[in-house]
Amino acid sequence: MKTTIATAILLLVLSAASSLAADFGRQSAFESVEAFVAAAAAFQPATTKSDLSALFTVPELGQPEDPKTGTPIAATSIQSSVALWSNDTDALVFVTAAPPTDATHSAVGVLFLLGRSHKSWRISDRQRFAATGKEAEVSAELAAYAGAGYRLGTEGHAPVVTVKESHGGRGYAYQASVSNTFNASRLQRLELK
Repeated sequence: MKTTIATAILLLVLSAASSLAADFGRQSAFESVEAFVAAAAAFQPATTKSDLSALFTVPELGQPEDPKTGTPIAATSIQSSVALWSNDTDALVFVTAAPPTDATHSAVGVLFLLGRSHKSWRISDRQRFAATGKEAEVSAELAAYAGAGYRLGTEGHAPVVTVKESHGGRGYAYQASVSNTFNASRLQRLELK
């Protein structure tokens, strides 16, 4: 009896997760930012047919004579899905995955800008980041600012997210970073002036 109930609960949870992942696409609507984060966390790029699967896919690296070199490798699951910032109309969510490449470790991160229209949230824009090498990692951080009278997200003070890519390893490692904000439902890369 206990086994039957446990099996039924497990099937219900798996069905709910599968349903969330199946509805994770460019045109999907979400009831909240939290619902988007949950759908992204349940997403399985390698097995789910979605227009977002390619964002979590990298080419296999290797020697030119290896027939696998260049083969697209999709992540089997999502490592993390985190809402970095949101207000009543916009949200920034960062999602990471590690495609199972053979030649070297790979990491992918996608910064999603969500917009609220009526009572649902949709993807307005996205930027993809990737890193390769033994120490490959992609991370994002909301920039903090403590200026007088400053309120994140108020007029003229859009949030800034810095994404860092860590590449390489074994004596040749480097990091690259870029800061992003948004304007008019589009992500914008911030350039030094």
